[in-house]
Amino acid sequence: MPLPNHLVNAIELHQIGELSQAAELYRKTLDSDPDNADAWHLLGLIAFKKEDNYLALKLIKTAIDIQPNTADFHNNLGRVYNALGDDKAYFEYYRSIKLNPNHVKALCNLASSLRVRGEFSAAIDYAMRATKADPTDPEAYNNLGNALKDMNTIEDAIVAYNRAIELVPDYALAHWNLSLALLSLGRYEEGFKEMMWRWRWDGFPNKLREFVQPGLQILSGSVDELRGKRILLYPEQGLGDTIQFIRYAALLREIGSHVIFECPRGLLPLMEESSLVDEIIFPNEKLPEFDFHAPLLDLPYLFKTQADNIPRFVPYFTIPKEVADKWQKKISKIKGFKVGLNWQGNVQSPAERFRGLPPSDLKILASLENIAWFSLQKDPNQGHLPRLSDDFEIIDTGSEALVETAGLIQTLDLIITSDTAMAHLAGSLGKPVWVLLHHAPDWRWQTTGSVNSWYPSARLFRQTKPGQWNSIIEEVFISLKHSI
Repeated sequence: MPLPNHLVNAIELHQIGELSQAAELYRKTLDSDPDNADAWHLLGLIAFKKEDNYLALKLIKTAIDIQPNTADFHNNLGRVYNALGDDKAYFEYYRSIKLNPNHVKALCNLASSLRVRGEFSAAIDYAMRATKADPTDPEAYNNLGNALKDMNTIEDAIVAYNRAIELVPDYALAHWNLSLALLSLGRYEEGFKEMMWRWRWDGFPNKLREFVQPGLQILSGSVDELRGKRILLYPEQGLGDTIQFIRYAALLREIGSHVIFECPRGLLPLMEESSLVDEIIFPNEKLPEFDFHAPLLDLPYLFKTQADNIPRFVPYFTIPKEVADKWQKKISKIKGFKVGLNWQGNVQSPAERFRGLPPSDLKILASLENIAWFSLQKDPNQGHLPRLSDDFEIIDTGSEALVETAGLIQTLDLIITSDTAMAHLAGSLGKPVWVLLHHAPDWRWQTTGSVNSWYPSARLFRQTKPGQWNSIIEEVFISLKHSI
């Protein structure tokens, strides 16, 4: 049965992004045909595009009430539920696949949903089904790469990402994911080159800032033009990334550049005491004159970073003397081997459900004698923090500024942490830090080994099976017992 003219015209407008005009024609279709499921569904997609998710839910459900056996409807209802953080998404993707076993988008979406749930093997199965259902779909291969990377099968993930890029050479998201996989294997020069694609991905959390002055990326890995030039650097991602990559500012100074850093306010006291940059400004301040600019994570590509030339000088932060003296005086009064513990990172991050250390598994550490434990949890929203058991005696020093936390860390004998900014802070200070990693850790910790390319003072403890922390914490227990 042919579609009404109103609906045909509306779909054409929808496809070219004229959403308001398309919505008007969808409504016009429904005025004459209120049981037109396609019009309800497409109106729902427009609401979803505009992030009016509750309206989208209502409209797509209406389409399903009229026409319950359409796979597209259930897949898109799942997408709306997913945006709302509702587990019903998972079941809607299943319904879509049941109606159409070769529905590529539903297969991909279900694989993504399974990854979030920690069902990694099943995620790979559905992601592979998607590539078989349509071997020409680049998104299916990108999705497969993600599922494989979550199982720490990085080489296979790289093959999948490269296949996606073969199909669509300017597929920015696949390039970004490929960069993370390459970096995980220590293939730094290739990885940081691919990472430059992040600015072309419209889903990247930050946008490349635009200035009249050129960005350093135009140099294509050459630093010859930077001698005597004024370079504006600015952070682009989280605190951990800023701490890790500000070290490259020192390399710019070594070649004779004048380095200006747009510094997060919390990092200011550490930056002021260090010799990493020449000039510090705050975000939203009037900018001084400069010749080039760059976000911090562009610098490793500029300096052609490889495993053997990573700048490993630590410590590269200096703690203000009054802060260092204050904490030394406080902590020296406490007896025992002094250990700082951080078991939870940013609870807003989807990855935190895999990275956070379960307090129930940490309980074994409390039985060790001669240890004074210090909490390094500094999140002001402590109400969301999983609590340690009542018999785990730990000193909570409150939610101090970052420089105060650095002062505390400097006085301790050891830091034990999950993959959080505390690992970077301790590593940048050159303090012994044990980092407990889940089975498929962030790229900077790579995939194997107990040492780290970026922080010489770090020792890595790795999960051997997804979700199982007890064995890794037992390993920490034994190592800690021998360290006292």
